[in-house]
Amino acid sequence: MIKLPKPTLYLRIDKRKKDGRMPLYIRFPRIDGEEPKFPTGIDLLPEEWDDTAKCPYDEALKLIVEKELTRIRTRIYNALVNDEKLTKSLLREIVTNREPESPGNASFYGYFDKYVLERMQAGRISRATEKGYDTTRRALKEFRKEIRIKDIDAKLINAFERFLIKRGRENGHGDVLGSRANRLKHVRTVVFDIERRGVPIKNPYRTRECVVPEAAINDTFLEYDELSRMCRLLGLEAEIGTTEFRVLVMYLFSCAVGIRLSDALRIKWGNLDVSEKTIIVDLIPKKGDRPEKRNREIHVPLSSFGEKIIEWAAFDDDDRIPYNRVEHENLMFRVSSEATINPTLKKLAKMAGVEKNITYHSARRTFATLTAAAGADAYTIKNYLGHKSVAMAERYMKWSKQLALESAKTGREIDITKILGKNSKKK
Repeated sequence: MIKLPKPTLYLRIDKRKKDGRMPLYIRFPRIDGEEPKFPTGIDLLPEEWDDTAKCPYDEALKLIVEKELTRIRTRIYNALVNDEKLTKSLLREIVTNREPESPGNASFYGYFDKYVLERMQAGRISRATEKGYDTTRRALKEFRKEIRIKDIDAKLINAFERFLIKRGRENGHGDVLGSRANRLKHVRTVVFDIERRGVPIKNPYRTRECVVPEAAINDTFLEYDELSRMCRLLGLEAEIGTTEFRVLVMYLFSCAVGIRLSDALRIKWGNLDVSEKTIIVDLIPKKGDRPEKRNREIHVPLSSFGEKIIEWAAFDDDDRIPYNRVEHENLMFRVSSEATINPTLKKLAKMAGVEKNITYHSARRTFATLTAAAGADAYTIKNYLGHKSVAMAERYMKWSKQLALESAKTGREIDITKILGKNSKKK
């Protein structure tokens, strides 16, 4: 991400004018041994300036200063996006030159970065989503080093999509629809955001000249036998204390209770309610939790499978039994890097002989599917997963021939004897 220098505003008391006003200056961090400082063109009386807050007392004057700061920051953004070196002369030109540039000549990357930065500061997107936008930006820069607002049209976006397909094939990945859809979705979001700001831009998404392809629904989950094979790695190929062990235990726990990766990384032993006969996993949103990820209370009963998994987790934490531990604020899982999780899962799946391309999110589908197969209704599963609607929860519930056979074993198919009588015989 582009990092802007943080300037400071101050009044030049040594340049007081006849009417008592003083010029407002802007000072930038040190460049080549000196701190560049320039007049903003705004003059204020000493009593109009709040030197502690570094802004005028009067709201109208404050808006004028903020507008000027926004102009300067935007120009610096565009310069950095265009790979211009930030020098004293360039800063002087940016601060003193108030001629508005043509909106069409502004850099698309400047607005791209502005959108992501504002959403991050507002807590509207997660760190993982920011990484996704960063991947899109790198792909765009590889496609075309500079893109101006006036360059955006259906021809350019369709060319970018063809570039993504070609690059994927050249790198041996083929046409990964999900990745391509995410890249194009990010571009569409920024285009609409630029339009929302009142900047003239051709929006081919509004005219339906361009559409984002629908990514294929990921149906990957673990069958009972596949889950069993992953469990058998514990203590064997995945030794206690290793990255493989820690990722595997955390993944299996999510298979047992259906929590997201973001929650699994933050869950603590204190989230286990052991006051009743059945242990309950409690996840209650706190101030500062990301609303787009989870803002509903989650209470999931811990199955015997889940209890066994947390025993394994305790082995990695000084062999202490989790139910009696005092350190309730300790994290349950000690996975140090989120970036290692999915690559490690692919390695573990290969070790277990599971021929599926699993990611951490497949744990939620595994939980929902096997819980539904065990007889839980959709409303219950919706609440376990923390979804707002049953329809969303149903997307996580899958079906397979193996589950059909398992269902037959438990007698969930229609019993013909109840229809035709006990004396009916199969022909």
